[in-house]
Amino acid sequence: MRLTLPFFRKKKEESLEESYYNANEHILNLLSPDSIEEKESYVRSGTNYTRTLVVVEYSSIIVQEYVQRLNDLSDNISVIQYITEYDSSEVRRHLSESIKQNSQKLYSKYVNDAGKAEAQAQIDSARMLLHQLSFKNEKMFMFQMLIHIVANDLKELDALTQQVKAIVGPFAKTLTPTTRMKDAFDSFLPIGKNKVYDLTYRPMNAEAVSYFFPFHENEIFDEKGIIKGRNMTTGNVVIVDDDLLLNRHEFVIGISGSGKSTYIFQDMMRKYMLGRRIIVIDPKGEFGEVFRTLGGEWVKISLKGGNIINPFDIPKNQHGTEEGNPLIAKISTLLTMFRLMYPQMTDLQEDVLSKLLIELYAKFGITEETDVNALAVTDFPIMEDFYHFLEEIKETNPEEYEHVRDFHTTLHAYAKGMFAKVFNGHTNVDVSNPLVAYDIFDLQNREKAQRVVYFNLLSHINYDILNGDRHPTQVYIDEAHIIADPKVPLAMEYVYFMMKVLRSFNCGVTPATQSIKDFLSAKDDKRNYGEAVISQAIQRLYLPMQEVEINFLEKELGHQFSEEERTTLTVVEGRKDEQAGKGIYFVGSKKIKLEVQLTDIEKQLWFERKSLSELIV
Repeated sequence: MRLTLPFFRKKKEESLEESYYNANEHILNLLSPDSIEEKESYVRSGTNYTRTLVVVEYSSIIVQEYVQRLNDLSDNISVIQYITEYDSSEVRRHLSESIKQNSQKLYSKYVNDAGKAEAQAQIDSARMLLHQLSFKNEKMFMFQMLIHIVANDLKELDALTQQVKAIVGPFAKTLTPTTRMKDAFDSFLPIGKNKVYDLTYRPMNAEAVSYFFPFHENEIFDEKGIIKGRNMTTGNVVIVDDDLLLNRHEFVIGISGSGKSTYIFQDMMRKYMLGRRIIVIDPKGEFGEVFRTLGGEWVKISLKGGNIINPFDIPKNQHGTEEGNPLIAKISTLLTMFRLMYPQMTDLQEDVLSKLLIELYAKFGITEETDVNALAVTDFPIMEDFYHFLEEIKETNPEEYEHVRDFHTTLHAYAKGMFAKVFNGHTNVDVSNPLVAYDIFDLQNREKAQRVVYFNLLSHINYDILNGDRHPTQVYIDEAHIIADPKVPLAMEYVYFMMKVLRSFNCGVTPATQSIKDFLSAKDDKRNYGEAVISQAIQRLYLPMQEVEINFLEKELGHQFSEEERTTLTVVEGRKDEQAGKGIYFVGSKKIKLEVQLTDIEKQLWFERKSLSELIV
């Protein structure tokens, strides 16, 4: 008789998957706690109290917004998923059976109205899935989800459980598998084995499964670039490499006190540290002092006199980059500025003024053939010269003068009157500094003059960049709604033109406003130029604002904010300081909740206004 001893038997060959599983078992034995105790509603693992919930009875329609709230769960709550592809023939069989069973419920006298409505919903859902399987080759998956909770004591465990149930409730139910707590606990372990499969499985199509990945909103994290702040959802740093984007334009909106200026300051400092040229139009006088501390140029434009940018200047074209005739381009710009001064200007008046401007420049020896690079700033006419020239026309050509008589009266305020020290004079500032702030705080509450100054500065900056060396530059237009004149949309159209053209000259433009309604008020029969400006900006930051402004954004720009996003954006009295610097940040189609965070040095410069020698590194 032949004996076969057990230790001589051929060992059964393991699959690769089984070998990994056994290896995992060994590792788990080494890492396991000193004791595990299974109770009816929890498992004690060492000194921790754990509960593994199974997710069941999903809604027939999964809403991604609800699923993404899973990311709001605390760090000691884990979400586990098992996903396997499901045989389509088996799916069809189950769906057909579901339709049959629910159809019987519809006609049963023992089922109430609520039950019949639920049955009808199940039938509709099953038929839709059958259609997708039959005509769209839709893949189906067996989806299972568990949620594992860890706490220091039972009280904390119960509180966290209620939190989980509240978040999951809108799209599914969570159950405590009271007789199989240890199996559920084991299913949480990283060994790839679901021991409560029969409690958790749910067939889903690919679209429904995709809603669970990722749980949180998009990360915005490039390998290099500008640090924008902290992702409030994930806690990760937000880094944007705008060299990879279509343009460097950005749009910022937020009411007073929302952190808008702080964000702009942060953005300027970080781009400046990367070697970019920074130019800002500063209507609140916030940035000039800091710029001067850092060696920058603080250009103060005041009714009392001081710095002047001559509107009649024709910038030098040192690099031969600008196309067309500089004199004709300057006259076109001046006519737009004159419309801001005198909004009721007619086309005929504009034609007459364009002719007179050509004559004025000719009087100063400047024609289309003149090499403006050879001229000094004192060679150009100033506002007073044009005012006196119109007086001469009054004497020499009364008929022509009659067309511009009212404009001549308006011009007096800018040439000799209240605003003369702002507009009348030769340019007396050097703006070649890589850090320039145009401080126009002294013109606050003088909206009409502010608008003209804005345009004069924008046109000067635009010419400077077009004729420059294409060094990376960012232009910030704070309180940009001031330029939005409903009567003269040409001014906002000019901003739109700048953003379209300057991106080719290595320049980004950042308009910022606290009033979206005013910003979108500049429009004509062709387009809304405020909206056109916003559409040019690849990056956008929406900081807290009034609810009416949020509604306006949704209506005019087609945004659809979730309830959670509206909560972030809606300013709440009494919580304004807490909300400051927190908003919704867009880069193209991606969006996140962003919190602005200054470095220690930035805080000292911005909030404490320290000089360089006082900085504590």
